[in-house]
Amino acid sequence: MEEKNGKEILVIGHCLANVHSRLKGIKAPPKMEICSRNVIQLPCPEMIYLGTARREITKDQLETPNYKRFCRSLFEPFADMIEQFYQEGYSIKLLGVPKSPSCGAETTTIGGPCGRVDEFTHENVEGMGVFYEEIMQELGERGVFFEMCDA
Repeated sequence: MEEKNGKEILVIGHCLANVHSRLKGIKAPPKMEICSRNVIQLPCPEMIYLGTARREITKDQLETPNYKRFCRSLFEPFADMIEQFYQEGYSIKLLGVPKSPSCGAETTTIGGPCGRVDEFTHENVEGMGVFYEEIMQELGERGVFFEMCDA
């Protein structure tokens, strides 16, 4: 995506700038230099919805109508802001969190047995997380063109 008039807004998954919001026990995301950039940091839907003491979860477990509505509602004021920047000529780039069930832009996780298990297993696959799917749909409905990739 070419920047319009040299202006770009970088929209990032929450834990790309705040590693303490990540699921406890998993490694930190790639380090990013954001100080000199125009950045919008999205909220962490999993932390808000499930809290800091949440357990490992996969995309297919989050694909419920209620969680999708929650994600859409959470993103709406950010969509308003992004739409205004877009209308002012800014290019929009979304950075996702690799392998996230909510914020993955290119890779996410699926699987994991239901019910009580001794060991939780999952699979990393190509695809978007639930929150980023809702973001893509909302911005698409508003006519906002953007680039999206994992960090």
